[in-house]
Amino acid sequence: MKYVKLRNTSLELSNICLGTAGFGSGTDEAQAFEILDAFTEAGGNFLDTANIYGKWESDKKNHSEIVIGKWLKSRKAYDKIIIATKGAHYNLDAPNASRVNKNDIKQDIEESLQTLGIGCIDFYWLHRDDEKKPIEEITDIMEAFVKDGKIKYYGASNYKLERMKNAKGFSAVSNQWSLAGINPEAKAGSDPTLADMTKEFYQWHKETKMPSIPYSATASGFFEKLYNEKNHGIQMPDYIKKAYINERNLGIYEKLLELKSKYVASLYTLSIACLINQPFDVIPVSSVRNTEQLNGFIQASDIVISENIKFFN
Repeated sequence: MKYVKLRNTSLELSNICLGTAGFGSGTDEAQAFEILDAFTEAGGNFLDTANIYGKWESDKKNHSEIVIGKWLKSRKAYDKIIIATKGAHYNLDAPNASRVNKNDIKQDIEESLQTLGIGCIDFYWLHRDDEKKPIEEITDIMEAFVKDGKIKYYGASNYKLERMKNAKGFSAVSNQWSLAGINPEAKAGSDPTLADMTKEFYQWHKETKMPSIPYSATASGFFEKLYNEKNHGIQMPDYIKKAYINERNLGIYEKLLELKSKYVASLYTLSIACLINQPFDVIPVSSVRNTEQLNGFIQASDIVISENIKFFN
């Protein structure tokens, strides 16, 4: 397992981050504990969660943080793990009402701290932006939480490039990004508050060396699913085809096939490794269904891709 000293912080992070959005909902507690145990035994130390994860269930509880809190206590792993959680997401029953304000962020932080059973959050993501507010007003709020000892560092998730150009205080950016480019028509019906890595954003990361910690980093396993469909007859879900079948992605698929035997790795693993091997620090976030898939994620940590694969046309 390789590690990254996150720029302008004291955090030494595994260069892959385990996503936990489904813990307590799609992934039951026993499965989640098995995945967490295997991840940490392999040297992984970076977890991604959010206060909103699990609140889509009928009881409206932050299930992902609940499961992680139980695991931390059971394994006495408080000093072994660096947790990134998120707040300021809109309420699911009121998507048009911004919660990017001091009171709502404080509410989320306090609930996360209590649920996780910790005194300070290592890394805190603002899960959404409020473009009506000056970015300085938002960072002032976050600096106050740092000063109060509630969080150590903070980052911007789903923030656009023009906002980040004028921002100070953020230690990383977490936007949607994978090796597979998504089709515009597939994005048309998605959440308009989500933000993607763009060609211009990528150039900004190169110039500023601002770390990227992208979510949806495997594009729902598109390349591996395409391989399984072509070679094993396992049909890819239609929604993934709609989102990712295009000429560019099919060209990258062919390139990954060439790399498959060289690196003795799955296309899933290679797609993650391509993200890691960039001219600025990239720590991909990915959820896994089981420990077998986790092994492919872990393998990506150590692969050095020498070939130049273009992310943007």
